[in-house]
Amino acid sequence: MSAERTHILFVEDDEVDQLAIRRMAKRESFQHAITVVATVAQAEEALRSATFDAIIADYNLGDGTAMDVLAVAGQTPVIIATGAGDEKIAREAMKAGAFDYLIKDHSHSHLEVLPMVIQKAIEHAATQRQLEAYHHELERLVQERTEQLAREKELIAVTLASLSDGIIAVDPDKRIILFNAVAGHMTGWPPQEAIGQPLESVLQVVDEKHRRPVASCVDTVMEQGHPAAGGADDVLVSRGGTDHPVALNAAPIRKDDRTLGVVVVVRDVTHQREIDRMKTDFVSSVSHELRTPLTSIKAFTATILRDPNMPDETRNQFLHIIDEESNRLGNLIEDLLQISRIESGRLTLEMQTVSIDQVLSQVIPPLEPLAAKKDITLECQIGENLPPIEVDPQKLQSVFTNLVNNAIKFTPEGGRVTISVEAQEDTLLCRVTDTGLGIPEDDLEKIFERFHRVNRPGKEIQGTGLGLAIVKNIVELHHGSIQVESQVDAGTTFTVALPATQATVVTA
Repeated sequence: MSAERTHILFVEDDEVDQLAIRRMAKRESFQHAITVVATVAQAEEALRSATFDAIIADYNLGDGTAMDVLAVAGQTPVIIATGAGDEKIAREAMKAGAFDYLIKDHSHSHLEVLPMVIQKAIEHAATQRQLEAYHHELERLVQERTEQLAREKELIAVTLASLSDGIIAVDPDKRIILFNAVAGHMTGWPPQEAIGQPLESVLQVVDEKHRRPVASCVDTVMEQGHPAAGGADDVLVSRGGTDHPVALNAAPIRKDDRTLGVVVVVRDVTHQREIDRMKTDFVSSVSHELRTPLTSIKAFTATILRDPNMPDETRNQFLHIIDEESNRLGNLIEDLLQISRIESGRLTLEMQTVSIDQVLSQVIPPLEPLAAKKDITLECQIGENLPPIEVDPQKLQSVFTNLVNNAIKFTPEGGRVTISVEAQEDTLLCRVTDTGLGIPEDDLEKIFERFHRVNRPGKEIQGTGLGLAIVKNIVELHHGSIQVESQVDAGTTFTVALPATQATVVTA
């Protein structure tokens, strides 16, 4: 059999019919190779050993019927040949899966139409195979696309979960269709519960100052079709009543020039607003701090200039005040310059090997008059045999001057400020302890932040909120650390830890 020829299996137990089949197969018009068997068993054996394009089976066989052949034919089309009067049986066989049936007669006239029926069966089988191949390919593509969509959905879910902003999407009716975990945390609504809810029930935003509901940027997007932002003072009120300062940005979800919904990005701007508030307070504080000494300097200078006959004692007293206010003004300006150098990375340490006693000896004496004014006991307890340290002496002096000055400033009259130093392995521990006002627990974590000042109603003390930020940066540039412990109305201890050795030059 050539590779191009099709192969037909005939199952026929009548020898005369077998001869007729073989004669038909010898015709030039019959283009198929044939195999002829007589029983169901032989048909099964033939099907196991070869592949056929069609099967023609006599209905009544010695060891069974064409139905038995049909049962083992698999996907191969089966044409049943049956005698007159058995048409009903043949039709039942077709219902069971046979392709067609032929009525046999003694003249074998059915063999004349058999080639055409065989060709139709082969073409039908080929079409079925193509359809099955198409079906399998379609199933594969659907499965592949389904898996791709599942991966994309998982990627979107992971992305939304990893964002630091709340993401909410709504349909044209403003019902929530997407809601990430951050949005859930901010609003107090679990994502699975928020889905399907009206947006206004979940995202409740008010004006921070007046506590009135604000106009929805989602409504603006719905009406105008372009992105919109919320107000500068928007506050999201959570389900539990907690306030979250937020920045809202909304944009349309579009397809083919149709708006299918709106996506809203909800960003928590608590920290930014706190920074803005601190900057505003800082500008106000600096303005006040600059204005106060300048006002004193100007007033006392004008007084001296107006009265050339002023007694020397009074003149000297006024000049002393002018000198103090000038120093105060100079210190403020130096603080501003210092924080600027630190932030810009231009602060350089000139390292020297010194003892801690050398540093503190330049800190304590200038502050003793300030302590004496408030009847504050100023003690210095320095341990023996302390290792030298490699530091920038002037920068470290500014650290302890700031700490001790603060301790005196925030300690009531008659209190005590103690500076103590001890060695612990390769570290020098320097503590500044006072019996002053103390720092509230909520402020302890923020005490070293720039511009932060402790709110003390009725006990406001001048300052810019820069001193401790400068202290922390200088200590860390020395590869050291600073910690604070405090109890309100009992006192505060700042502990500076410095390594005993350092590099020659360190640049911020």
